Amino acid sequence: MKTALTIALLFVFALVSAQTKPELPRTDFTIDLSESSLMIKPGESKQVTVSIARSKYYSKEKAILGLQSSLPQGVTVSYEPKEGNFESSIATVTVAQDAANGVHQLVLSAMLSTKKKGTILKVTIGTDQIAAK
Repeated sequence: MKTALTIALLFVFALVSAQTKPELPRTDFTIDLSESSLMIKPGESKQVTVSIARSKYYSKEKAILGLQSSLPQGVTVSYEPKEGNFESSIATVTVAQDAANGVHQLVLSAMLSTKKKGTILKVTIGTDQIAAK
């Protein structure tokens, strides 16, 4: 009798546990980068993956990627894709041949619905000696 009762309780526990799934926060999303910093020589480009983790609330919202910071002269950022309902995008950072050496903080951003979030990408333009400073 104890065995039957124990089995019944385990079955009920397993059934309740299977129906309870953890969820992301209802009203939020996150933006993450595959790398937090890039070293780019003048005249070159590098890529970083921008990932968006969406809660159920934002699951159908279109994302628009952009910048929340100004770009140094000679630096451009492009996204593929830039808009849509996607989980990740490739950001290409291009540095012109005549761009000045230095370390810059770029804030890459995503807007879903009316909420905008950003994350910092450290971009070092120049040689390895610049990064060591």
